[in-house]
Amino acid sequence: MVALFAAENYELAVAGARLSLGPLPPSDAAALGQAFAAMDPWASYAYPADAIASYLAGTEIDGLRFLLRVDGEVAGALGLQTVWLRGPYIRFLAILPTFQGRGLGTAILMWIEDEARKAEQRNLWVVASQINTGAIRFYEHHGFKQAAQFDGLAYDDRIEILMRKQLAGG
Repeated sequence: MVALFAAENYELAVAGARLSLGPLPPSDAAALGQAFAAMDPWASYAYPADAIASYLAGTEIDGLRFLLRVDGEVAGALGLQTVWLRGPYIRFLAILPTFQGRGLGTAILMWIEDEARKAEQRNLWVVASQINTGAIRFYEHHGFKQAAQFDGLAYDDRIEILMRKQLAGG
């Protein structure tokens, strides 16, 4: 079995551009927190920019934060829980608006899936808010299926949807 996400830096080719994934420096967290707090679903939840920045700058066992760059320019962030129910859990994936629609999300999902398969993991996981219909469509398009729903998890009148892509055994 191969170690899951063993390298610190990754390079992916996306539509003639170079997508780099590397450690997210805490110095970039505040600006990204501000940008993401202005985007849905975080804006709809009135989620504070400093809370997003704190997550992005934080560390945890089996948790990785990646800064996404396209041809050297900051394009977004990715947070992964590498060990979660027999596969990685995508805790956070955000692409800045000027980089959306370029295939970055697809390339990142394909990379995560490839790494998980190499490490003989069974699943990929993500949670999307019911109000984030674009994310739900995106993940469903890439083979994720609803595994559970949590009524009132983040807010009383909202539903969070746990989605799973089964990689093996099914």
